Amino acid sequence: MSETCYHCGDPVINTRYRVDDKLFCCNGCKSVYLLLNENELEDFYALQGQAGKKPTESSAHKYDFLEVPEIRAKYVAFEDAESVHITLFLPQIHCSSCVYLLENLDKIAPGVKSCQTNFASREATIIFNKNEIGLSELAILLERIGYAPNFEDRSKVQKSIDKRFLYKLGVAAFAFGSIMLWTFPEYLGIEEDHAEYRSFMAYLSFAISIPVLVFSANEYLISAFKAIRAKTINIDVPIALGIVALYFQSCVHIFSNQGPGYMDSFAGFIFFLLIGKWFQNRTYQSLAFDRDPRAYFPVAVLRKKAGKEEIVEIEKLDENDEMIVRNEEIIPCDAVLLSDEVTLDYSFVTGESVPVKIQKGNFVYAGGKLMGVRANFKVAKKTQRSRLTELWNSNTQKSEEAETDKLSLYFLIAVLIVAAGAGVYWWIADTSMIFKVVVAVLIVACPCALALSKPFTLGNSVQKMGRNGFYAKNTDVVETIEEITDIVMDKTGTLTKGSYDKVHFDGADLSDEELERVVLVAQSSTHPLSRAICDFFGKKIVVGDDEVQGFEELSGKGVAGTVLGTEIRIGTAKYTGATESNSGLETVSYLAINGEPKGKFVFKSELRPGIGELLQKLGKNRKIHVLSGDSEKDRELIESFVSDHSRVRFNQTPQEKYNYVEELQKQGAKVMMIGDGLNDAGALKIADLGVAVSEDVFQFSPNSDLIVQADQLYRLDRVFALGKYAKTVLAICLGFSVLYNTIGLSFAIVGSLTPLVAAILMPISSVTIVALSTLLIALRKF
Repeated sequence: MSETCYHCGDPVINTRYRVDDKLFCCNGCKSVYLLLNENELEDFYALQGQAGKKPTESSAHKYDFLEVPEIRAKYVAFEDAESVHITLFLPQIHCSSCVYLLENLDKIAPGVKSCQTNFASREATIIFNKNEIGLSELAILLERIGYAPNFEDRSKVQKSIDKRFLYKLGVAAFAFGSIMLWTFPEYLGIEEDHAEYRSFMAYLSFAISIPVLVFSANEYLISAFKAIRAKTINIDVPIALGIVALYFQSCVHIFSNQGPGYMDSFAGFIFFLLIGKWFQNRTYQSLAFDRDPRAYFPVAVLRKKAGKEEIVEIEKLDENDEMIVRNEEIIPCDAVLLSDEVTLDYSFVTGESVPVKIQKGNFVYAGGKLMGVRANFKVAKKTQRSRLTELWNSNTQKSEEAETDKLSLYFLIAVLIVAAGAGVYWWIADTSMIFKVVVAVLIVACPCALALSKPFTLGNSVQKMGRNGFYAKNTDVVETIEEITDIVMDKTGTLTKGSYDKVHFDGADLSDEELERVVLVAQSSTHPLSRAICDFFGKKIVVGDDEVQGFEELSGKGVAGTVLGTEIRIGTAKYTGATESNSGLETVSYLAINGEPKGKFVFKSELRPGIGELLQKLGKNRKIHVLSGDSEKDRELIESFVSDHSRVRFNQTPQEKYNYVEELQKQGAKVMMIGDGLNDAGALKIADLGVAVSEDVFQFSPNSDLIVQADQLYRLDRVFALGKYAKTVLAICLGFSVLYNTIGLSFAIVGSLTPLVAAILMPISSVTIVALSTLLIALRKF
C-alpha cells in the first residue's frame, strides 16, 4: 500500500519530506505543516485529516490577474497605504475545522491581520498588510491549505452545490421506494412462502443501499468521524451511530438469510434526514433575512440633481450621480471626490481613528466618515446597504452558535447515556429488542428543534421591530432590552422635535450676503439647530455653491468656517465670543462674523407627540434620566414627567453625558442611552444599549445598537414589551422541544417506536418549532 502525504493526502513518490514520523509529498505541504505546528495550530489535523489540497505546478501564477488594478478593484472593499480588506468566496468551507484554520490565518501567514468567516455563505473577510503579502500570494496560500478562492459567478457555484444535494436526496428517495416495494411481502407475513424470492430481494436491497450509505449519508458519517477523532461530540454523532447500527444489523440479517432486515428503515431514515436538512437550510436562509437589518435600514443621502438637492435612499443612487455628504456623516458608497480636499475618519472600517486627507479626484471607499466641511462626491459604484450593515455588525455580535453548540453538546451526551441505559435494560429483558430500541432512541432524540428555538424566536422579533421603525443591529438587542434598569435621554432632537418651525434672529440686521454665508457654514452640519437655520433662512435667500474653508464642528460648542474671506461662527456664547444673554427660558445659538458678535438665533420647539405618555409608562418600571446640552427653558415641562427631579440635568457637555452613563454602570445599572447620534455618540457607545433617533436626514449611527425613526419613538415601550414577550415565546419553544423529546424517548425506550417512524418524526419537530415561533411573534400586536 502506498504511503500518503500527512497534509494533502496525495501519494508520496520518490523524494520524501519527513518531519518526525510524518511524511509529506512536497516541501510546500511540509512548510504549511511546520507553520501550523509552530503556531500551536496542529489541532487542525485532529479536526480534519489530509486537509491541504495540493495546488498544481501551474498555480504559481494563476492569480496574477489580481494584481491588475481594474480587476483588483472589483474584489477589494477597502484599501489604504498599508492594509487591504477583501471578502473572498471559499466554497471548500464545510465544517468547523475549516473555520478553525481560516480564523487563525493571521498566525500562519505573515501580513494577514485578521480573517472572519461566514460559514453559511462560505465567505472569508480578510484584512492583510499589502506591504508584506500581495493579494495573489494570499490567494495561492489559501489554495495551498485547501481553500482556493472562487472568482466565478457565486450563483452558479451555489447552484452546483444545491444540485449535488438534490442528487443525494433523489438517490435516497429511489432506494427507499424500491426497497419498500421489494420487501412488501414482509409486511403481509407471506415471506416464508417464497424463500428464493425473499433472498433475492434482500440482496437487491443490499446492493441499492450501498450508494445511499456512501453518497447520500456520507456527510453525516464524515462529520461524526471527525468529531470523535477530535475527542468531541456534535449533532451528527448519534445520527451516525443510528445509521451504522441500522445498516450493520440489516447486513447481518441479509447475509444470514434472515430476510432484508431494516434496509427499508435505513433508506427511509436517510431520505427523511435529508428532507429535514433541506428544511433547516431553508429556514436558516429565512432566518438570515429576519436578522438582516439591510431590508429596513434607514440610510439616505443628499443627491444633487439639476442644481437641486434632494434626500434619496442610497439604493436610488446611480453611477456618476453627485451626492453631498456633511460633517459626521458616513459615505454610503464608493465614490470619487469632487471637492478640493476633505478629511475622512475610517475608524468605522479599520478601527483606527487616524484622519486621512483626501484630494480632489481621489477614490473614496464606503464607510469613511466625513470630518469637516460638507463635500461633493461622484458615485463610482452603486451602493448596497449590506456593505454598511456588515460594517455596523462588525465584531459586535455574540456567538449564539457557541451557546447553542454547548447546549446541544449536553443534550447529545444525555441522549447517548439514555440509549446506553435502554440497551442495558433490554439486554436483560429481551435481547431481540436491543437494536430496535437503541436505534429509535438515537434517531428520535434530535437537538435540532432545541437549536432553532432561540435564533428563530429572536430573529422573528428583530423582523417585527424593523417593520415598525425600530432597526436592531442584531438579536442581542431583544435580549438586552429586558435587562435595562435606567433610561438616559437626550432632549434636543430626541424628546423634542429635531426641526424648528419658528426661528428668528435677535441682533444686528444681516445682509443677504452675510445670511448666505451663515447658511453655507450651517449646511455642513447635521446638528438639529444647524438644520433649522438652513431650513428657515435658506428659503429666504438664494444660496450659492461657494466653498467653505477651514470648517470645524466641536460637539457641545458650535460650528465655524470661512466663506469668501468671511469667518462665520455659530454656537455657544463662549465659542463665539458673545456675552451670555440667555435667560434660560429659550434655546439659542450665538453668531459671530469675523470675530464680531452679531446676535443670536432663537429657536422654538415642543415635545414630540406621545413623548410625555412614553416617559410616564417607562418610568413605572425603570429610572428615567434626561441629560440636555440645552438651556433650562424646558425644565418645568420635563420635570412634570420625571418623578425624581435630580435626574434631570441641563447644560450638559458630551463628556458629562458620557461620565453620567459610566457612573450609572459602576453602580450596577443596565443603561439604555437615547440620543440623536451626534453630541451623544460617546454615551451611545458606552451604554449597554445605544438608541439613535433618526429624523428627516436618515443618519447612519455606527455607535448605536438600535436606530429608531423619530416619529415612532413614542412607541418605545412596545419594544420593551416585545422583548419580554420574546422570552415567553422562547420558553414555550424550548418547553415544546423538551416535551417532544421526552415523549419521543419514552415511546422509543419501551419499544413502541420503529426506526422508520422515528426518522419521520425527527424533521417534524423542527417544522413545528419554526411554525410555532413565527406564529406567536406574528400574532403579537406591536
